Formats: sequence, structure tokens, C-alpha cells
Amino acid sequence: MKRMFVIFAIAGSLVACNNSADSTNEIKDSIDSSATERKEMIDSSAEQRKDVIDSAAERKKDAVDSAAVKK
Repeated sequence: MKRMFVIFAIAGSLVACNNSADSTNEIKDSIDSSATERKEMIDSSAEQRKDVIDSAAERKKDAVDSAAVKK
């Protein structure tokens, strides 16, 4: 009976160690995925803000140009 217990304990530890490696890879993949998703969100937000700033700058430039033509 003691030998069966030792065999089950060894087998259990080997199985647990094997699952631990898979779990670590899954966690790494999850973190990488989350980081990529956040980077894309930040890039998208930055692009939208750049478009707004460029648009505002273009309107101001047009206003200055039209004011210069009127004088």
C-alpha cells in the first residue's frame, strides 16, 4: 500500500509539473495578447487625435490665408 501511495505521489507531481509549463505558456500568451490589444488601442487613439489636430491646424491656416487676402 505504501508503494502505491509513493507511485501515485510521484505520478501526481509529474502531472502537476507538466501542467505548470502549459499554464505558464498560456499566461505568457495572454499577457502578450493583452499588450498587443492595448498598443493597438493607443495607436488608434493617437491617430484620431492627430487627425483632429491636423484638421484644426488646417482650418486656422485657411482662416489666416483668407484674412490676408481680404486686406
